[in-house]
Order: sequence, then structure tokens, then C-alpha cells
Amino acid sequence: MLNVYKKCGENMAKAKKSSKKTKQTKAIEQAKKQIVERLMKEKGLSKKEAEEIANKLIAQAPRGETPILKILEQFLNKKDAKAVEQYIAAVVGKFGRYIKSIVLWGSKKTKITMSKKTHDIDIAIIVDDTDVRRMTRPELKDKLFQRLLELAYPISKKIHPQPYLLTEFWQYTMEGNPVIYNVLRDGVILYDTGFFLPIQMLMKMGHIKPSKEAIDKHIYVATELIKLAENTMLTKLTYDLEQAVVSSAQAVLMELGYRPPAPNEIAKFVKEVLVEKEKLVPEKYAKIAETIVKNYKDIEHKEKKAYSGKEWDEHLKMTKEFVKKMEQLLKKIRSEKGETFLFEAVEKKKKELKVQRPTDIELERGEKPQEKAEELIRKELAQR
Repeated sequence: MLNVYKKCGENMAKAKKSSKKTKQTKAIEQAKKQIVERLMKEKGLSKKEAEEIANKLIAQAPRGETPILKILEQFLNKKDAKAVEQYIAAVVGKFGRYIKSIVLWGSKKTKITMSKKTHDIDIAIIVDDTDVRRMTRPELKDKLFQRLLELAYPISKKIHPQPYLLTEFWQYTMEGNPVIYNVLRDGVILYDTGFFLPIQMLMKMGHIKPSKEAIDKHIYVATELIKLAENTMLTKLTYDLEQAVVSSAQAVLMELGYRPPAPNEIAKFVKEVLVEKEKLVPEKYAKIAETIVKNYKDIEHKEKKAYSGKEWDEHLKMTKEFVKKMEQLLKKIRSEKGETFLFEAVEKKKKELKVQRPTDIELERGEKPQEKAEELIRKELAQR
């Protein structure tokens, strides 16, 4: 992988050296166009007046600095600004006519962030995919993302490229995708073929609005996510508590030579073996096991349809007490046998073990939370 990055860096350096004048000219033209459009819009100047001012600004730019660099320095420090300028040249040099627009957006532009520290420089790159025939659009986007990362890595690890296929961008715009609306609202154009600016202006003028279907879709997703949240409280959390009680009790019972009982047998085994026969724990632990297991079974069988935060707190406290007691018992039994609490093989694997419930869902790279939510909703509704 390092060789790939090195090769990308070498190719980029060669391209920069061989066509430095062309790239600088393109950057100047893009910057001039952007300055003219801003002056016309914000100052109400004619095109001729705006072009005269733009030409003066370009003429006054320090030697070796392009106007696009000056624009970037409004939002980034000098080092990052130069890195982004270099990255734009590399992307345009690599993909040429397929690049429709390159836009700076995100917290580096808006200065709005939920974290005190932010390092990513979000760069939206819109790529024309209208003539793609040999691969699916998801395959194209994945491959494109890899190539854009490979170009970014030797230049700056802060650069976070976010590719959008042209067809995808239009679809998201019509659907009222919040991310795309933020890109359109806050984006600073760094490279444009005349595609992005008109859409951005139309949006700011209020002429691009999400459809009624898109609005209905958002409210539908919101209501369904609430149902999923309630379902999580009902099934996922109660399942975790039940499994904690069952697993810890099974561990002690197996150590004593008994078969691992099924969940619905746990309370009975705790009472008959640990309380009455072995006299290792008081009866309250049998009652805890019965309460926690029964609570989950009632929810699983739809006999219980609500689970309050107060109940959760009480059950969590009970489960912690139960598991702690089972752990103490296991240590005591092992100690009496002259054995260590956890065998060496388990000790080594403790950090590697990942406890995961069967219903856990993880987002893969590139998956969007909203799309995943919609997939979960479809599956959830299909089961009802």
C-alpha cells in the first residue's frame, strides 16, 4: 500500500511539473470567475465592473500565489491551503473531464463543530458517471473513493474526499438530502465546470425545494426510528440483562458439575442447587434470576409492551449484583480447588473477545446511517 501511495505522489509531482502553467492558468480562471460572480451578486456590480476589479486583485496577488490559494486561506491555515490546492490539481490532472465540481465545505468552512478539535478538511467532489457501462454505480463510487484517498494521502492526511456521482447528486438534491443541502448552502467552489454554481444560486434564491414525497419520507423515517428506539429498550436491553444472568449462573453451575440449564430453567437451578443444596447464596438471587428472565420472556412473547427507565435502572442494578455474586462464587470454588480464577488461554483472549448480541448491526464503510435506518425499518415492518 505504501508503494501505491509513493507512486501516486511521484506521478502527481511529474504532472505538476509538466503542466504547472496550465494548472495555474485554470486555477486563476476559476478564481476570477468566482470573484466576478460574488461581486455581481453581493455588490450589485455589472459584469464589466466586476471583471475589472477581479483583474486588479489577480494582478496584485503575491508572486507564486494563486487567487484560489487566497480564497482557501480565508478558511484554512497556509499549509493546509497549499495542500488542498495541490490536491485539486492532482484530482483534476488524474480524472480530467469527469470532474464536474470540487467544493470545500464542513466545519473547516463554517467553523461549526460539535468537537473542540477538528482535523478533517471536507472536500466534496462531483464526478460525471453518465457514460459508465462496465460497472455498477456502487462499484464505481467505491473505486473512486479509493483513488481519491490514494491521491490525498501523500499530500495531507487531513483531506477527507467525499465523492458524489453526478446522477447521485441530482437524486439527493431532489430528495432533500440534508448533507447535500449543507454542501450547497455552505460550499466554497474550488473548481467548477459551470455545474455547481447555478444550482447553489438557485437554492439560495429558494428555487430548489425538496418534494412533498421527500418531506413525507423524512417524517416517516423519524416516526419509525422512534419505534425502533422503543423496540431497542424492550428487546435489546432486556435481552442483554437476561443473557448476563443466564451466562453467569451457567458458569457456576457447570463448575459444580451440573449441565448448563436453559434460560427458563435458570431460576429453578439457582434455587435448588445454589440456595438449597449447596447453600452458597441466599434465596434473593433465585428471585433476581426469575425476575430478569421472566421480564425478557414477557417482552419476547408480547405479553409486556412497555419498559420504563425506572424499571431498567432497577433491573440493571439487580443484574450487576447477581453477576458479581456469581463471579465471587466461581473464584471461591476455583480457589478451593487450588486453581486460578481464569485459565491462561482465556486470560490471553479476554481483550480479543467481542461480545455481540445476535441483533447488533454495524455500519460498513461508505454506508449512510439514514439508508441503514430505512433498511432496518423495512425488515422490522416485514416481521410485523
